[in-house]
Amino acid sequence: MSYCVHCGVELDASAARCALCGTPVLDPNAAQPQPQQPTPFAETPFVPKHMRRRFVAYLITVIMLIPNIVCSLANAIFYADGFWSFYINATSLLLWVVFVFPFFTKKLRPYLMWAFDTAAVAFYIFFFFVMRYESKAKWYYDSVLPIVLFLALEALVYMIWVRRKKRHWVLQAAAIDFDIGLAAVVIGSILQINRGFTKAFYIGMIVFISTLVLLAFLSYCYSSKHMRAWLSKKFYV
Repeated sequence: MSYCVHCGVELDASAARCALCGTPVLDPNAAQPQPQQPTPFAETPFVPKHMRRRFVAYLITVIMLIPNIVCSLANAIFYADGFWSFYINATSLLLWVVFVFPFFTKKLRPYLMWAFDTAAVAFYIFFFFVMRYESKAKWYYDSVLPIVLFLALEALVYMIWVRRKKRHWVLQAAAIDFDIGLAAVVIGSILQINRGFTKAFYIGMIVFISTLVLLAFLSYCYSSKHMRAWLSKKFYV
């Protein structure tokens, strides 16, 4: 049994400090532990976060390259079925640009990712439309490419709008809803004008009207404090 040398309170046998005054426990009869000497090198080396992300990106890139190289060599040896490996290469390239390339940057660069993703999607569709069927070139340039560019423009405008100022989730949902409706109308109009698909325009209008109804509900949710409070309470948003 021992007591604190400062305040005299009884101490527990395992106590390193007095529970009342915080004075360190000094017991001359106890074996004193040897002070730990600092090691010349850190046991766990510090690796920056972006370097770990790059290592993962390199690893995934190598894993993706192996089947592509094997398929390309097999296609070169057995050419009877045409350049079937190109479709695997194009699909892998699209997936790499969209999902793996962001890991090579030190920090998230949304505008750079937007530019690369837009180019990758446009090239991917071009490969399947034009390089496989030359007769589809007109279809690609007058319908598919304008649709891809319009969707990319919508994504860019939304990205700029969100990054300029913190937006309430209701406003973000309303903006996405409006973009979907507008995209449906534009896509339907392009297909009707250039391809003669009248039903595409009607379907686009139906989608647009549906999004307007949802937009009216979201506008009510944003303008009503009671509705916002109820949604936050019920759905934790």
